[in-house]
Amino acid sequence: MNKTPQERVREELSSWGGKLFLVGAIVVVWLVDFALSHRLVDSGAVQGWGESVMRAFEDVSTVLFVVISLALIVAVFKGWRRLWVPLVTVYLAFSVLQVMVNVAGLIGAAHMQKDSTLTGLWDVGAVYVMSVVVFMFVYATMDITMPRGAFVWPARDGDEPPTPNLVDYLFISLNTNATYGPTTEAVMSRRVKLIMALQVILAVLMLTVLIARAVAVTT
Repeated sequence: MNKTPQERVREELSSWGGKLFLVGAIVVVWLVDFALSHRLVDSGAVQGWGESVMRAFEDVSTVLFVVISLALIVAVFKGWRRLWVPLVTVYLAFSVLQVMVNVAGLIGAAHMQKDSTLTGLWDVGAVYVMSVVVFMFVYATMDITMPRGAFVWPARDGDEPPTPNLVDYLFISLNTNATYGPTTEAVMSRRVKLIMALQVILAVLMLTVLIARAVAVTT
């Protein structure tokens, strides 16, 4: 019996390379969160209540990252697969919450921005990139952990469905952020549909801030 794309990915994650990738993915998400949050606050792009909230979230996320990373490393190399999903899910859920806080901070500080050139819009672009990266890992995690997967992966006539990788999930996340609609992969999970709706809402808010500030710069 042919294995599903999700089953093949789960087998790959059981290898040593897959285990290292799993730990590395958590590190990448944290680095993106950490670098962006500090840059937004230190540069003054986010001020007022947004700055306080973001600093508090960054402190909590650092502690959470250390705890989850250590627990995940132990679980991965001890073969405790039942702990992988809860640990990764908790951290990704917090990362999504942090994206929401970053977007709220941009909105709250929009009236304070005094940029004179379009280069001052870098913070909106940075939050946009962070959103794409975080949701990419969210979609990958949900697709791999659900029994029948969250997506249906199309294949050429007569060919076996391809084994998805990060490029495929990046494509889904980027399309959701940019086109506000599904890609060529059919979404089968209602939970994933709700998460995509959240990503679309955040993308619309980012676009609104971007347009408002771009108009303010050029007028």
